[in-house]
Amino acid sequence: MNLLVSNNMQTVQKVREYESCDVALSFTSALIKIKNKRYNKIIIDNIDIQVPGAVSVRDYLREKVDSTSDVKVFKQKIIAVWSVKGGAGKTTTVKRIAELFNKNIKVLIIDLNFQDGGSDLSYMLELPVIPHIGMWFKEKTEQSFLNALIQYKPNIFVLQAPPKRNLVPHIDKQDIETLIKYARKRFDVIIFDLPNEYSKVVESVFENSTKRIIVSTGLISEAKRIKELNGDFTVLINSTNKSWKPFFADFEHYEMKDIKKVLNGAFL
Repeated sequence: MNLLVSNNMQTVQKVREYESCDVALSFTSALIKIKNKRYNKIIIDNIDIQVPGAVSVRDYLREKVDSTSDVKVFKQKIIAVWSVKGGAGKTTTVKRIAELFNKNIKVLIIDLNFQDGGSDLSYMLELPVIPHIGMWFKEKTEQSFLNALIQYKPNIFVLQAPPKRNLVPHIDKQDIETLIKYARKRFDVIIFDLPNEYSKVVESVFENSTKRIIVSTGLISEAKRIKELNGDFTVLINSTNKSWKPFFADFEHYEMKDIKKVLNGAFL
C-alpha cells in the first residue's frame, strides 16, 4: 500500500485510477500514518515534507503512464540559453524554443537578462511592465513567485526581468535553486534567458540545467571562449557565413534553421 500526501481531491482521484492508496491531507497526518504503518511508497503533492525515498505525484504518474501504455513520457527540461556576446540572437532563440513545444507542454521562461529600460524579451513579447521578478524578491515565497508570472500564451508563461537593475539588488545561487524548485512543481519546461557576461548566476543556472545552449554568430573569438567552459554545450550558429565551420567542429552544433534538432524532437 502507498501513502499519498495531498489535499487536492483531483490529484487523489488521479492517483487512485492506477491503484488504491492511503491519503494524508497534511504534513502532520502524514507523519502519524507513517509512524503507525509501513508503506511501499510515499507520494508527495506540493507539501513540504522530507521523507527518504518519497516521490512527487508528477514522477509517480509519469512512471505509471510509461509502464501501462505506449505513450512517450516527457522528461522535465531545464534549458539554459546563453551567448558569449550581445547581438547573437539569444532572446529571439529563447522565444523560438518556447514556441516549438507541443501546446500540451507547460513552458516557463525566466528572464535573467537584467538591464535598465527593460529587457529585450519584454519588448519582443510586448509584456506589461509589471509583474516582474523583482516583485518575487521582496518575499521570495512560492505565492509571490506565482503572482509574478505573466501568461504569454495558453501554455507559455514568463517571469520577466525588472524594468530597472536596482529592483533586484542581488541574486545568488540559492535564489536560482529556489526559483527552479517552485517552477518544477508546475512546468514541464523551464527556459532561462541569461545575461551575456559569464557570472556566478550563469554558472548556477548551467549547473542546474538539463540542456545548455550557446547562441553564437560563428566568430573564432566566441569558439575560443566556449572552449574554456566546463560541461557539455550545444552551440546554435546564427550566421549565414559558412566560415565558422572549422572553429566549431569540436562542439555539438547546429545552424539556426535546424533549431528543432537541438531538442531532439521531444514533444515538438
